[in-house]
Amino acid sequence: MYLVESYDARDEPVDRRFATHGQFATAAKAVAAAKSLIDEHLVLAIGAGLSVEQAFEEWRVSGEVPRIVARSGAPPVDFNPFVYAQTRARELHRRG
Repeated sequence: MYLVESYDARDEPVDRRFATHGQFATAAKAVAAAKSLIDEHLVLAIGAGLSVEQAFEEWRVSGEVPRIVARSGAPPVDFNPFVYAQTRARELHRRG
């Protein structure tokens, strides 16, 4: 069982509150849910004409930053939202 949570990047670390975005039976479904949180923000930023760097920075400072929490003995998931967002911003920008 995996839980996807996120925090608002605008919050200071001491003020972060995690919002729950669902529980998932598989790591793959949890990763897909985490990615979709990032994609939503990046699609809007790229669509508004921001560059790759600007779109990533916009998400980094004001987007929802997801994390995946393994529950009930499930193995941990290696998901870095910052690496994904950088890669995804490049992909979305190329698609134009």
